[in-house]
Amino acid sequence: MDSLEVLCTADIHIGRRPSRLPGRFDPAEFSPRKIWGDLAATAVNREVDAVVVAGDLVDSENRYAEAFGAVESVATTLAEADIPLVVVAGNHDADVLPDLADAVDHLQLLGRNGTWERRTLTGVDGDALLHLDGWSFPSRYHHESPLATYDLGDDGVPRLGVVHADVSDEDQYAPVAVDDLATSGHAAWVLGHLHVPGTRHDNPPVLYPGSLQPLNPSETGSHGAWLLSVESDGTVDVKPLESATLQYEEVVVSTTPEQGFHDIVDVAHEQLRDTVTECSTGTELLAAKLVIEGRTDAHADLRSRRGELEQIELTDGGTTVRVIDVEINTRPAIDLADRAGDEDPIGYLAGLPRALDGDEPIGPYRDVIEAAHASVRETHDSNAYRELKSHDETYTRPTEAETKDVLGQQARQLVDAFVEQQG
Repeated sequence: MDSLEVLCTADIHIGRRPSRLPGRFDPAEFSPRKIWGDLAATAVNREVDAVVVAGDLVDSENRYAEAFGAVESVATTLAEADIPLVVVAGNHDADVLPDLADAVDHLQLLGRNGTWERRTLTGVDGDALLHLDGWSFPSRYHHESPLATYDLGDDGVPRLGVVHADVSDEDQYAPVAVDDLATSGHAAWVLGHLHVPGTRHDNPPVLYPGSLQPLNPSETGSHGAWLLSVESDGTVDVKPLESATLQYEEVVVSTTPEQGFHDIVDVAHEQLRDTVTECSTGTELLAAKLVIEGRTDAHADLRSRRGELEQIELTDGGTTVRVIDVEINTRPAIDLADRAGDEDPIGYLAGLPRALDGDEPIGPYRDVIEAAHASVRETHDSNAYRELKSHDETYTRPTEAETKDVLGQQARQLVDAFVEQQG
């Protein structure tokens, strides 16, 4: 059975640089342009049958000059290995990619001006093995599904659809429905636009390769190109190559009351090293946002020494780990039982959640509970919520139990606030 291997990627955005990199790290070394150049060597070494880019190869029209050399170099390298480079335009390069395709030899753009176009991959005997069906953005925005104008025939040869499109609720970037893609008869789809990699449907595969190199801290997880193996019967296997050299992650550190500042730093180091084990072997830099949560006696220390946490850096194997942001979500490690009943605001407030839980007499708080519940119901019955109630049949008046839940949460937050003010 004949099979083909297609190296697929999208959303390279040549011209941009990854954001929030620490000062001593050169953004150019982790730029999409750099990783795009490495992709050519990967394709040649693996002897793939084609390289496919599902849009946004270039970040925008004003990056034409910067992108030209990078695109021409990769196209030439692939052509020398007899590997076609097939691309479609996305919303970011709708105006620039057609001009690049006209100027750069061996760069084939499919689907100019929002039309469908086909490139066929053949075997050594000239028989058609795989159709690449592509559609390109005609302009920055497109409000209709590209599938509405699909007009390429089905001759029994497996078809791989390539389009820059959005399967979310947005309607300005070529919106498509996953069900429509899955029932189109194609062996697989490769989509651009969403930077989070992964399959949105398994059989047939509907794949978002995601950004080739992550561009900001919101693009967490492993990134890189994907390898599609297509059999002559239309069976498709997809495999992530995880070729990105940069990875962003959010690392959560949970504290305990007895931990001091140094203990929490030690735990943070352990968590960061554990995160490295989940990175691909090619990850050179792990840029981490550190989130510290829980109740601890080191609460005030963590806030005042946040700058020290932002300097955490370590090396594990071939990966450098650097903290680029710190979020402190800790609370003081106060024991409500110890403070309940004290003759001060903290003592009164500490007793309220305990009384609601049945650990203290409820009597001293009955007036507060009744006043809170009356206020909640008065708000619920106001005209401001009339339209909400008319559109949601499940929307009912708050119960006393619900009021108690909110009251307990607010009391706990006020206790924390008073303790912080007292240092």
